[in-house]
Amino acid sequence: MSEAEPEARIQVTFHPQEWVDSAGQAHEWGRKQLIPAEDREAAGFTVPRADGTDPSGAVLEDESYEANRLRDHSEAPAWVNDWDGPYFVTVDSE
Repeated sequence: MSEAEPEARIQVTFHPQEWVDSAGQAHEWGRKQLIPAEDREAAGFTVPRADGTDPSGAVLEDESYEANRLRDHSEAPAWVNDWDGPYFVTVDSE
């Protein structure tokens, strides 16, 4: 890569979730489910390609353990790093 070329980057999207009680069947009292967080929109950020790929160079699979670890990346917004609720991460392969 020449100095004029920007470093290859990968788009990451953090999807904050929250638990809610579901209106399940009578035998499922207390069942919880995940829904998108009402008070937070998904957050997009980019990371260097090397951080968003596995050792073979393949883009990390959405919602995988490895992709979800990108939540703690230094390029993520501070509120994403601090999110203590459930979440998942998607990675754009293009």
